[in-house]
Amino acid sequence: MKQLKKQLKSAFVVQPIIGEQRKQNPVILRVVLSTDYTRIDFGYAAPWIYIKGGWINIATYTYLEINSTGERYKLTEAVNIPLAPDRHDFESQEDWRVFSVYFEPIPIADCSINIIEEENPESTDFNYYNIELKNVKEVEMVLSNE
Repeated sequence: MKQLKKQLKSAFVVQPIIGEQRKQNPVILRVVLSTDYTRIDFGYAAPWIYIKGGWINIATYTYLEINSTGERYKLTEAVNIPLAPDRHDFESQEDWRVFSVYFEPIPIADCSINIIEEENPESTDFNYYNIELKNVKEVEMVLSNE
């Protein structure tokens, strides 16, 4: 997977609206839309059901889908989360991790999206449905060279 070249440009930060967000782990923190990429930031708390907190990774074939058109956008980069089959093993049930996944750029407009890691998901897969991105052009930020 190629590394994105982030240049000084503007992007729009969106606080997504997700009906069942409290039940999800990881939690979607924000969505950043630019003409170069779509970035989704997550927070993950190691679950109590595993003695050492379990592990996380994300499939390379994960994609974003716009509900109204069905158009799909490929995963292009993952930051602070390994791509499967590699994985990050937690050391305790108190561990946590913040990570970002980058996709091809979606239109900078209000819409509803899905994040699909698996077509036939299990409860542990990173599938999210009907994420509403509203008032997209309200919060603009300028990105610095990284």
